[in-house]
Amino acid sequence: MNRHKPNKIAWVGAGALIALLWPVIGLAAGKGGFEGLDPSQESVLILLAIVGVAYLVTHLVLERVAERFGFVTGVEYIVLGAILGPAASYIPDVQPLIDDTTLGALTPAIVLGTGSLGLWGGLHFDFKKFGNLQFRALKSAMFISLTTLLVVVGVATAVLYYFWSPGTVVAAMPALLCVGTVAMVADTGPLRSMAAYLGAEGPATEFGALVAGYCSAMGITAFGLIFCFYNTTTVPFDVDPPFVWLVWFGIHLLLGSALGLVFATFLRRDFSDDKIITVVIGMVIFSSGFAYYLHLSPIFVNFILGVVLINTGRHADHVESRLRAIRRPLYIVLFFFAGAGWKTGNVAWWAFALVIVYVVLRRTGRLAGSLAATRIVSQQTYGAGLGRALLAPGALSVAMLLNFDQVFSGSPYAKVLYDGLLTAIVVTEIVAYPMTRSWLIDVADVAPPEQRKRQTEAG
Repeated sequence: MNRHKPNKIAWVGAGALIALLWPVIGLAAGKGGFEGLDPSQESVLILLAIVGVAYLVTHLVLERVAERFGFVTGVEYIVLGAILGPAASYIPDVQPLIDDTTLGALTPAIVLGTGSLGLWGGLHFDFKKFGNLQFRALKSAMFISLTTLLVVVGVATAVLYYFWSPGTVVAAMPALLCVGTVAMVADTGPLRSMAAYLGAEGPATEFGALVAGYCSAMGITAFGLIFCFYNTTTVPFDVDPPFVWLVWFGIHLLLGSALGLVFATFLRRDFSDDKIITVVIGMVIFSSGFAYYLHLSPIFVNFILGVVLINTGRHADHVESRLRAIRRPLYIVLFFFAGAGWKTGNVAWWAFALVIVYVVLRRTGRLAGSLAATRIVSQQTYGAGLGRALLAPGALSVAMLLNFDQVFSGSPYAKVLYDGLLTAIVVTEIVAYPMTRSWLIDVADVAPPEQRKRQTEAG
């Protein structure tokens, strides 16, 4: 009886989804599916349709794919967003489902997604649980992530300085720093899902996941500094220009810490799960909106909020568990919006040629950083091969790209950055899984699936 229950749920969900998407499909085909509705109502219906897709895919597809193949990526949702967005404009008599106007109307949903990723990263910095393994992983992540940043940004800066003028380097520096900070990020999802699929257990898997998480945390911090160095908002204090960035950095810390303490105090009561979700969403929207208004980074502000909350809040672990329950649909929506802004036809071909350069430089930085960590950190760091497990960019990379585009869309090379870097994220996400799989087989003493199948049949 239970064996047929998921099929019934799938049929009901599919029917509801078709009913929900029918007017959306009509709009995309240019047949008046939303006739009589104003643009704001159309945007709400589109958002509901995307959330419905995200919910159904999360609960009916992703878990099965992970069990069957050992991996789940967000690449397909980026591609879907591109197909229903900019790609639809190339088809005669078909209107794009998502255009620039719709994306602008749905900015709060994008801000919610980006802010929740920062909060999720901060909630993993519980200092009460820090032990020898955590400190060793933190030191390793420091060498790996900073080396990656230096390789990616350093080589790009040197090439620009050699072939172009210093003014070009200065103008391109915000975009270059964004590329470097995105390169620092390492998603833990592929490592954990592939480890579960292969049956890998032990210190290697846990250590790799910790290093990936700390690399992402350092990437968030470095990303926040971009919003400090290049913030065009008038600084609220009278300081010398070279130190203005310190003021903005302090504002990031102050805002995130103050909101973290406020919500920690609010969460001293033991709320139900439904109320916890409401509090989390309200918390992220409030902090992200405040940061967005000041041209700060919602990701960095929510990261600080999460660190303060997990270390001071009485029921902060409940926030983490409820955020884990809703984060996948949020991330799918984020991927979809990222793809909808992926207008590849308006970008020069060399922007996509740089994708190969980026992938090679990032891989080189990971390798060099892993070698440095192995030499300098006295305890086990699993050698230079650890870099293979730290290639997946994940949803955080997409969130950082969207956050940068929202604030610095008018800066030089912003469009080239968006389309080129999003392409690089898609390519890297695909490459990351076989690399992670090979590392786990090497260090976690697990046999490949084919060998395990033969062993099971023989036994």
